[in-house]
Amino acid sequence: MNPIFPDSQILRIRQADSTNRYLAQLSKEENLAEGTLVVAYEQTHGRGQGNNSWESEPGANLTFSILLYPSFIHASQQFVLSKAVSLAVYDFVSQHVADVAVKWPNDVYVNEKKIAGILIENFIIDDYLSKTIVGIGLNINQNVFVSDAPNPVSLRQLTGKTYPLERCLQNLHVLIAARYRMVKEDAEQLDSDYLRHLYQYGK
Repeated sequence: MNPIFPDSQILRIRQADSTNRYLAQLSKEENLAEGTLVVAYEQTHGRGQGNNSWESEPGANLTFSILLYPSFIHASQQFVLSKAVSLAVYDFVSQHVADVAVKWPNDVYVNEKKIAGILIENFIIDDYLSKTIVGIGLNINQNVFVSDAPNPVSLRQLTGKTYPLERCLQNLHVLIAARYRMVKEDAEQLDSDYLRHLYQYGK
């Protein structure tokens, strides 16, 4: 059990066009606990920033969304969630390889290659966030990328190892919770960590 999200669930689905869209609709219909995850075996139309798409081989990577209720965050400060989530993914990837960085606003790179993308959708009531859905695509075991994306990479390509997705998901869930807690308790350290790990910061 995740101590920061003690009532959260992990909801697994075979296929979704977008886990963010699926979770947004589900959260309208049901009273879901904070920290609940929707994980797709196959995501057919994963979204990136703007009009970009996210390529992911079915069953090879992590494609999921997590639900948060950050009602303590003013709308003007919402970027702090991008910092927290991207740092959590950074923390995970750094457990396995070196030369990891966060590329503004919230992609995660290893050297010059993109290993993870994050899409955050915030809902606002009375100038404060009421609900946030965070979509994460993290390349784990994919060995070949066929889209025209310029620089994708996976952990398997970097290390030659195959990783258990369930263990990776549970580990990342804990890391997201820890960074989310920092938003409440140590935002100054969160800002410092974000700048310290920012891709080409100061260059």
